[in-house]
Amino acid sequence: MDEAAALLSMSKSALSRMENAQVVARAHEVNYIAMMYGLKEDDDLRSALVGLATGGRSRDWIRRHKLPGKGPNYGEYVLLEQDTSELFAYHADLIPGLLQTPEYARAVMTSVPGSGAVDVNQLVASRMARKEALTRTDPLSVSAVIGEAAVRQWMGGREVMIAQLEYLLELTEWPNIELRVLPFTATKNPGVDGSFAVLHVETGNFPIVIVDGFQRRIFIDEDEGVAAYRAIQVELCGIALSEARTRERIEQAVWALRSDAAGGNSR
Repeated sequence: MDEAAALLSMSKSALSRMENAQVVARAHEVNYIAMMYGLKEDDDLRSALVGLATGGRSRDWIRRHKLPGKGPNYGEYVLLEQDTSELFAYHADLIPGLLQTPEYARAVMTSVPGSGAVDVNQLVASRMARKEALTRTDPLSVSAVIGEAAVRQWMGGREVMIAQLEYLLELTEWPNIELRVLPFTATKNPGVDGSFAVLHVETGNFPIVIVDGFQRRIFIDEDEGVAAYRAIQVELCGIALSEARTRERIEQAVWALRSDAAGGNSR
């Protein structure tokens, strides 16, 4: 810290506050620090850092919505998502957050042990606010692969699930959303290690992988790590049902739920 502060002609306290996110690092400051640390003007890392400091859609979004701060690194993920132009998501047994209805989101959140200690209404409102990215002037492009279990489990009950699946069918008509189901009959699953998302962050122009979990959220931005998940993405898309057959599978799930209701099944 002594050497860095001396090199930058800054006080140690000012540099420490910046590094620990206690103050906002402005673009010209980040550009100066990167230059002093030896990153050339055309260096990809320098461009990405300056781009992030410049701020994009996330800066406007955070002014209008309050972050509930639920979970590890939640705020960082949400802001990256708002500054993203393309997103791929894989979930084995869950509808991705950006594609959820409020009722389904509430059912998911209240399923987690200990959720009674948080304001679920606030969490649901925040998740719904994130969906602004899908309808902005230059909308976020979403490609998702979900396991068939995600459309077959009665998350929240029959009516909640019917509404969620019908919403998915509506979303499949949107030009910026591509949804595919990985069927039960698939003989392999490249995503067996768990759910993940790949974001192309427009502000900074770099890809990043987020591996999500109950107690941890891992951010991977090294080229090798991103390439490994990109390969899994390609494999998943190749194995999953086509978009047309995905619609059919979701329609079948809706029909099954309605049939159970007509037959008096109260599960």
